[in-house]
Amino acid sequence: MIAFRIVLALTIIGGLGACDAGEDQDTFENEAFSDPVGFTQTAENGAIQSKDDDDWRISPVYSGRIVIDPAFPNPVPPGASVAIPVRIRLSNSVQGGLEVTSYDSNRIPRRLDSIPNASETGSYVFRFMPSVLGLEGLIRVFIVDTRGRLVSYGDIHING
Repeated sequence: MIAFRIVLALTIIGGLGACDAGEDQDTFENEAFSDPVGFTQTAENGAIQSKDDDDWRISPVYSGRIVIDPAFPNPVPPGASVAIPVRIRLSNSVQGGLEVTSYDSNRIPRRLDSIPNASETGSYVFRFMPSVLGLEGLIRVFIVDTRGRLVSYGDIHING
């Protein structure tokens, strides 16, 4: 757990600059680490009510290999859990697993959930309680592979 936090912190602080996926990947990563502005509003069943075009895009490294649907429900009612559906389209397109992370109220990166077998094709769901972050309002969550490469990001609004 400590090793994960150190790796994630260094990755996030470094803006994932070690990634050699090219200029498109660098641009994507810079956008991911900007401040959240809006969010895709979803119902409790996942139906999209309004869309933020910046949310849940797939990084150029993983384009065409992974599909990530918006988090739901969003905004998040007090005490509710959040689900983020993930579909792996190509076998072995993810080496290792996937993790969803965010910063807590102390600005410490925190793993919220993981999908350890994401190298196999199929449908998966991240599930987590955002209340563990100790935050309210608009926050950004990141989906990374186990090597620390950014896969996607999106914003959720936590109601207090």
